[in-house]
Amino acid sequence: MRAGQLGNAQALSAVENDVTERNISTYENSLRFRVLAYLLASTTLLASITAFSTITAPPAQAFDLPLTIAADQLSGYERSLFKHWIDADKDRCDTRKEVLIQEAITLPKLSSGCVFNGGKWISAYDGLETTDYSTLDIDHLVPLSEAWRSGAWKWSPAQREAFANDLTDPRALIAVTASLNRQKSDQDPSTWLPPENKCTYVSNWIAIKVRYSLTVDQAEASALTSLVASCNITSITAFSIPSYAVTAGINPVTLVAPTPTATPTATPTATPTAIPSATPSTTTKPTTKKVKKAVKYSTCAKARAAGVTPIVRSKNKTLYTLNKALDRDKDGVACE
Repeated sequence: MRAGQLGNAQALSAVENDVTERNISTYENSLRFRVLAYLLASTTLLASITAFSTITAPPAQAFDLPLTIAADQLSGYERSLFKHWIDADKDRCDTRKEVLIQEAITLPKLSSGCVFNGGKWISAYDGLETTDYSTLDIDHLVPLSEAWRSGAWKWSPAQREAFANDLTDPRALIAVTASLNRQKSDQDPSTWLPPENKCTYVSNWIAIKVRYSLTVDQAEASALTSLVASCNITSITAFSIPSYAVTAGINPVTLVAPTPTATPTATPTATPTAIPSATPSTTTKPTTKKVKKAVKYSTCAKARAAGVTPIVRSKNKTLYTLNKALDRDKDGVACE
């Protein structure tokens, strides 16, 4: 009897163990399914978020570099090939002094021989203020040797002289702290940028290269493209001087910054007013518009101040003839 009971107990225990193992197996399978489902849901959600971010990201506003990429001309440069500083208008102030006059925030008083008395300047490269103009250098934004490497080796002596003494575009020559100008030497933006106003420097560099149809080497082009993006430069105003474009064999480029669209304003409604009683009126003489007399200017700065620039031969032959000496590149446009 005891043997039978023991056998039944053993059989019952085996059944219970079998049920327990099945329950554990079912639970583990259920747990695995839940984990798999959670991972699948998480992956799907992450993919959806990534796809949504890709779709809704705003497109970048690109500014295509309007310059020709070419290898530098590394031989033949001599500084003496670029005649400067000249006194183009024979007023005894050479190009260096003319730039200092243009950029002075407090104009110096001039005595005989273009001697400066007083004056105040701020260096664009570091923001330093000075009343001693001898601490300033006049920097060719695009250095003479860089211009040579980029195409000036093809120019005539007159073209090189006009470039070296360009007073018609205020971006070409800049009064800056002498030590920074010497630190810069003949480097392009791939290896040197000023401590201050970097983005303005980059924009102006591109403008002068466009103006004179100068090329860029590969390293310079890569640096400028990156800097244009990081500075968010979307437009530059510049145009190629035709004679330099012809010499370079490059199609002239014209870059114009977009003009802001004027916001329309509501027209006020006219309010009726009482008509006053008639009173004797005095007869007024019609005014005659005075025609501005053509004047000869000693510098482009003075012509700009008078509001007559650019002086275009085809538009005002008399004014152009009087100021022909200010047309340095002889393209029919003075003080462009």
